[in-house]
Amino acid sequence: MRYARQELLPDFKGSSGLLASKKAAVVGVGGLGGLCTYLLAGAGVIKLNIADGDCVSLSNLHRQVLYRMHDIGHKKTEICKKAILELDDRAEVGVFPEINSGNFEEFAAGADLVLDLSDNSATRMFISKACFERRINYIHAAVGGYRGILSAFWYADPEFIEKFGCYRCFAGLLPDLKPAGILGPAASMMASAAAMLALQVLNGNTDLKGYVQLFDLKNNTVKKLGLTKDRSCPVCGG
Repeated sequence: MRYARQELLPDFKGSSGLLASKKAAVVGVGGLGGLCTYLLAGAGVIKLNIADGDCVSLSNLHRQVLYRMHDIGHKKTEICKKAILELDDRAEVGVFPEINSGNFEEFAAGADLVLDLSDNSATRMFISKACFERRINYIHAAVGGYRGILSAFWYADPEFIEKFGCYRCFAGLLPDLKPAGILGPAASMMASAAAMLALQVLNGNTDLKGYVQLFDLKNNTVKKLGLTKDRSCPVCGG
């Protein structure tokens, strides 16, 4: 009865078969993606592709909860995959380096959802556009300092695109922010929030459709703002 407590929730009753049939592709398995992916696997999303080109460093350990001292210098994707298989040996985990135009097709093949937990705007713009072109639902999450941001874009739904647009509509041409300090709990809070939203999307819950959530992780508050389509957006405006 692995999912007995989970299925006490009315909207997740009998959901284990559905979640096991879904596939998620996660970009970045650091402070956000490592824990988020682990939580998804624990909830029954056992078809996963993960991508990250980094190795574990000492400065990761205060916030990237999957990794230990003896992992320093080793690839994050391999350690993340090992942790997931130790949690559930039924899992199917594909491992990829940094995502680009040459491997995105394989990375996203069969995915019901792509989670972009990367740390730079160029990667986010590329992944969002690639998901839009393939009509794959897309989640964006980021954290820095005491601030977090989270939103889902239902690219598989033409009505969503017509009304709410895409990630490019929301983010515009925002530059990369300078590296900010971060506490481990802040990263874990956003990782958990991203996993919660992913499970809702995969389970068919649309309560947060058309919104972006802005987190104040110091004061534990969340603002919910509506998304709006940019009719001149170079990605979805046409």
